[in-house]
Parts: sequence; C-alpha cells; structure tokens
Amino acid sequence: MEGLILAAATRVLEEAGPAGFNTNRVAERAGISVGSLYQYYPNKAALLFRLHELEIADTSAAVARILADGSKSPRERVFAGVRAFFETEAAEAPLREALGLARVYFRDSEEFAGVERRGVERIRQFLRHAQPERRGRREFDARFIQTVLASVSETITHRGVRGRELRRWADECSEMLCNHVGL
Repeated sequence: MEGLILAAATRVLEEAGPAGFNTNRVAERAGISVGSLYQYYPNKAALLFRLHELEIADTSAAVARILADGSKSPRERVFAGVRAFFETEAAEAPLREALGLARVYFRDSEEFAGVERRGVERIRQFLRHAQPERRGRREFDARFIQTVLASVSETITHRGVRGRELRRWADECSEMLCNHVGL
C-alpha cells in the first residue's frame, strides 16, 4: 500500500504542482480513503518528506558510485558526480518546490538532520580518500561542498535551467570546489 501511495503522490505532484498537492488528491489518485493514507503518513509534510528521502537515497547512491570509481581521477569523479547531482535536482524540481513549502513542518526533525549528516559523511569519506593530507579541514570542506551544491542547484533548477546550461553550471561549481579542496 505504501508504494501505491508514494506513486500516487509523485503523480499528483507532477500533475498539480506544489500548490495543488494535498492528501485528498493523493488518496483519490491511489484509490484509497484519506483515512487509509493517514495510517501511513499523518500529514502532507510527512508524505513529501518521504518522497524527498527516497529521492535523496537514489541520488546519493548514483553519486556514490561515481565517486567510488577508481578508474577516474578524483577531479574527474567530482565533475561527473556534480553533473549527475545537478541533473537529478533538475528532474526533481517540482518535488523540491513542494518540499520548500512544507519544510517548516520537518526542517527541525531528527529525520531531516539525519539526511543532512549522511550527505556530509559521504562527502567527507570521498575527501578522506582523495585528499588524505587535508585532515583538519574535512568537516568544513564537506559542509561547504554540500551547502554550495544544494544552494546553486536549487537556484538554477528553480529558474528552469536544463541541458547545456545546466552542465555548464555543474562544471563551474566542480571547478570551484576542486580548486577549494586542491584537486
């Protein structure tokens, strides 16, 4: 049932946008009662956060595979990983916009903080292998990279940047971040 709800929520978000997203529409699209939906998700924010978690997991797994590819230099992996991240962010722009509207409900939650921590840890692990001599800066560098990528990708995808221009933004961010950490 949860898969059915999440699929319906994704379709409603894609079709109605953030302003038209609500639990009644999701339940109707899933062919279930709102009461049944509430057994899984107590409110719209919880449902949106779950969609966000799943999107982050998919994106993180894809970027992690790129960053772990030992056949490429760390710099090449950064460029490929940032491009993949920006492309995913562009594809998920409606979800992020809806999450922005609902963020007030979950931004202080432990679940959201955990998502943030796991992202920083993945970057820190990459830096540990790519730049073992930069020990004292890894925490800041990881948070800096996460903040820059999240901020830039959110801004440009909100503006509807796609294709070649999106890749240019990704490459410029990659260049800046590689220079920052010395890759």
